[in-house]
Parts: sequence; C-alpha cells; structure tokens
Amino acid sequence: MTTEVHVELFRFDAKADYLPYYKKYTLKYKAEDTILDLLNDINSIEKFAYDPVGDFNLKINNLYLNANELISDIVEKTSNEFKIEPVSIYRALNDLIVDKRDYIEKISFFKDYITQSQIDEYAKRYELDYFASNTYDIHRSYIGDHSLLIASDIIEQNPDLKQEILEKIACKETGIWYHTSLKRRVFNYDANKENKIKSLFEMLPKVTDFKMSENAISDSKIENVKIFQSFEGFNIAEFEGIDEKSCASIIKNSKANYVALSHSKEDLAPYSALADKDFSLKIAGEILLEAKDENADFIVVRDENDLMLFDKEQKRIEKIMNREIELPVISQQQFKMLLEGEKNITTLGFDKHRVKVSFL
Repeated sequence: MTTEVHVELFRFDAKADYLPYYKKYTLKYKAEDTILDLLNDINSIEKFAYDPVGDFNLKINNLYLNANELISDIVEKTSNEFKIEPVSIYRALNDLIVDKRDYIEKISFFKDYITQSQIDEYAKRYELDYFASNTYDIHRSYIGDHSLLIASDIIEQNPDLKQEILEKIACKETGIWYHTSLKRRVFNYDANKENKIKSLFEMLPKVTDFKMSENAISDSKIENVKIFQSFEGFNIAEFEGIDEKSCASIIKNSKANYVALSHSKEDLAPYSALADKDFSLKIAGEILLEAKDENADFIVVRDENDLMLFDKEQKRIEKIMNREIELPVISQQQFKMLLEGEKNITTLGFDKHRVKVSFL
C-alpha cells in the first residue's frame, strides 16, 4: 500500500542564511520505507545537507528519533504532516547537519574514568538523549542526560567510584538537578534509561530528604464528564505533563477550539528546586507563553499542585520570562465543575486565584 506524506523541511546554512526557512514537499511512501528513505527522495528532488548513509538523529513534529524509523510509525504517532528539523536547531550548521562539539566535550567530562574507545562508543549511543532534552533548550550548560547515563554505567561497573561520580554530577549550577524526562519527547524511549537516572537521584542525600510539594502530581484524571456548559468560541490549551493526564477529548467535546501546545507534555523538573528555585518557573513560562501566543483564553492544568506553579507564581514567571502573561489557569477538576454547570466562584475556588478567571 502506498500513502502520502506532506513535509516541511528545515533549511539553513550558517554561512549564508540569517534565519532558517522551510521548504514544502508532498511525497508517497510504502509501508517499509524509513525516514531516511523519505529524505533520500527529497534530496533527489532538491539537494540539501544531511547524512545520506549514516545512522543519524533528527526531529519530526517535536518528536526526537533516528532516521531509520519507519515513516508509517511516525505517521501513526503524530500525523502525515511532517515538520522535519535537525536534532538541534540551536546547533544547526547546514540543514539537518549540526555542530556536536559541546556534546562530545561533555562526554570528555569523564575522561579520567573511561577509555577513548568508550568515549567513541558513548558518542554514538547517547546523542539523542543529549539533544532531545528540554533542559538543553533552557539551560545550555547542563551536563546532559548522556552524562548521567555514563555516570550510572561507571558506578555500576566500579561501585568504589560511586561517591566521586555523584559529586561530579551533583554540581549546583549544571548537574543532575536540571534533568527533565525524555518520556514524551523521544520516539520509543527506553524507560530503563529514566530508571537509571532515577536511581542516581535516589543515591543523593538531598533528594532523600526532599519532600515533593508544588510539583507533586495527584492520581486523579477527569473522565465521564456530563457537559451542561458549552465553551463554544473559546480557545483552550492544556498542560498534561509526562503522565498522560490529558483532557483533550473533553475540551473538544465542550465545543471549544483545542489549542495544541508543543510544550504540553514537558516534565517540570521537581528536583531542580534543590539547586535553582526558578528553573521550574522557566519551564512553566515556556508553556504559558506558547499558550498565550496561540491565543488561548485559558489553560487547563492537571491539579492543585500545577495551579500553585502556573497561577500562584505567574508574576514571578513574568519577571523571569521578561514578558507579561496574565493568562487564567484552572485545574482539570475546576474545568469539570464548570462543564457540569457550577458557576459559584467560591465553590470553584476561583476567588483564590492570583490571575482572575474573567470568563465566568
């Protein structure tokens, strides 16, 4: 069976272009075709820079993946509208080719503990983990998830080095504290990697003593809502986080226009508070600004803990992001109550919000 995919391909030459641009193509593909096959087809139409024979990484529809993945799998996961970009726009040199020097330099952070052949092997193995991290986009000096995975390997192979390695990765300015999950960012992400990083956190005394508060997540998720109040004409965004607590279908059933956010599935880096109290606010700021720029009337977040961050801290977020936001934030439970016809501000809890919920 042959089907069709519509592509927007990132184009940029650091030596000639001031800004990147995108070229559009419509191509047919077969069930067995890979992303690399698709790129080869585009290249036969119009030359561009990429690795035509290599096992390289890239980003499609904000999902990080290897070029050997099947086109059909990515269509199933996202859509047949492909926005193809390099694995790091920030490091783009020429189209899909990126500068990897900082990635390699951070592997060399462990040169006293691993051989050159191991460095070369790690460079091949963990590239996607480095560039796919949302932290990398916010905090360029972060040591990188690849460093944490290497640290885990070293400790596993040489337990006597545990304390020494933990001290290296626990730097307050650049260390493990800034890790954000890749669960919803990397295609077919290996959960064992996240478990390795979690184990590193559990080895740190500061984490053992840390009580989750503003970023702790409840187990509730709104379902089976009887809708008595329509939101027709409203633009509603949501933050669902990495735990797949989306209420997208309910927003759509309310007749509202669902505002899809590229940042809606991010991790809020709860342990970052042990090193930098503003880091989670930067992540929240990216989410709120995207919602605002997409003309959302308000954003639905998961629970009371998210409200504490997105609503109660919004003035601090505005200061950090250097932009006015003033976007109403409500929890899923508050949204459910609204849909079921509740209009009492006190009952809804809107009287306690920092940002006025003005649409009621």
